[in-house]
Amino acid sequence: MVQPLDIIRSVVAFRGMRHSLGIAFALIALGAIWGLTPAMAKLAMAQGMKPLGVATIAAAISAATLLGVAARQRQMPRWSKPHLVHYGAGGLVGLALANLFAFTGLSRAPAGLFALLVPLSGLLSTIFFAMAGLERATPRIIAGTLLGVCGVALAMAPGAALPDPTLLPWAALMVLTPVCYAASNLLSVKLAVPGSTPLAQAAGTLVGATVSVLLMALALGHLGVPPSLAVWLLLVAQGVLTALAYLMYFRLLVGAGGMVTSQVSYLITLAGLLYGYLLFDEVPGLLTLPAAGLIFAGLALVTLSKRQPA
Repeated sequence: MVQPLDIIRSVVAFRGMRHSLGIAFALIALGAIWGLTPAMAKLAMAQGMKPLGVATIAAAISAATLLGVAARQRQMPRWSKPHLVHYGAGGLVGLALANLFAFTGLSRAPAGLFALLVPLSGLLSTIFFAMAGLERATPRIIAGTLLGVCGVALAMAPGAALPDPTLLPWAALMVLTPVCYAASNLLSVKLAVPGSTPLAQAAGTLVGATVSVLLMALALGHLGVPPSLAVWLLLVAQGVLTALAYLMYFRLLVGAGGMVTSQVSYLITLAGLLYGYLLFDEVPGLLTLPAAGLIFAGLALVTLSKRQPA
């Protein structure tokens, strides 16, 4: 006879399975979205848009979307001086400068190569946190970082994800994007104001990013009207998807924890390589596989060396 305790255990196990499947689905969806947005920017720039022009319109749409969600949830950002410093620094470094380097490089270099560079941000974040005294640089973390750097160097070698050696300067420019992401992670922690919800922080940061990238676009002459309705729709989709990715990211941080959420870097790389092939006919060389293997191994060493908080 089936005992009541057995039924309870079965229900709990089923709920745990559903929870795990939900996290896995969310990670796959987040990786697919974040892997697609650079490709969408590359498509817009192929129609004559400037890098920061694309970033400005997409950031404004993302900010408006998240502000609408924040207002509905009654979690609007606060606008005190410490909050503004937090939003401005995160928006300037994590989006404005990061997109300037990424989109400028993507105008010439393959989208698949950029996808390989994304996990470097997690490795650099660990190094920056150790330099700031927020984490301890263990031998395992140092070894993982070295593996990741070797993987990036191999990805830029002939026969990997960079088909033409003359594109190396554009590829090197894109390397600055994960550096910006890592610096933004550190700034977000150092400048965070206690009491702000993740949704409010995300919306405020996107507002700061919009202002920063708009000023940079005006200064560099990058701001312009999209040349067609198709480009407008593309940029709107990019902005909405970016806002959705932010919401999913913070939801995963709360529901699954930082170590699980960091695994999305693998999926972003795989999705980016796939989009590069489907949208731009980019066929990576054979060295792409060992390059990706080194990067993934480095990221695994870094993330698995950290204890997951309760």
